[in-house]
Amino acid sequence: MGDDTNNGIYTIKMPNEATLRELINILLKGGNGNDWPIPQTSEIGWVIYSNIGKIAVVSHDLKKIEFTDSDGDTRLNVLGIEWVFGEREGENPEISLIARHFLD
Repeated sequence: MGDDTNNGIYTIKMPNEATLRELINILLKGGNGNDWPIPQTSEIGWVIYSNIGKIAVVSHDLKKIEFTDSDGDTRLNVLGIEWVFGEREGENPEISLIARHFLD
């Protein structure tokens, strides 16, 4: 997981049966040994991108999550998600430029 201010890349380990909704919940609240959630004090929303493109938009008040191509209950391994990146709403990053941070 990275963020839009280049504060680093963080590893999130999810079980094989983990869903997109569970991943977003960890990004929002931390958990599973992860301590870098999306800033819950942000006054703007966040967009979550992955190696498969934009996957979710999180409202700034955290009351609403819009999943792009899934209902949120789809398993991550079915979607093929290998990495995620949080970007502030209103930005439009190029996925190929983000991907280079996650490739070995």
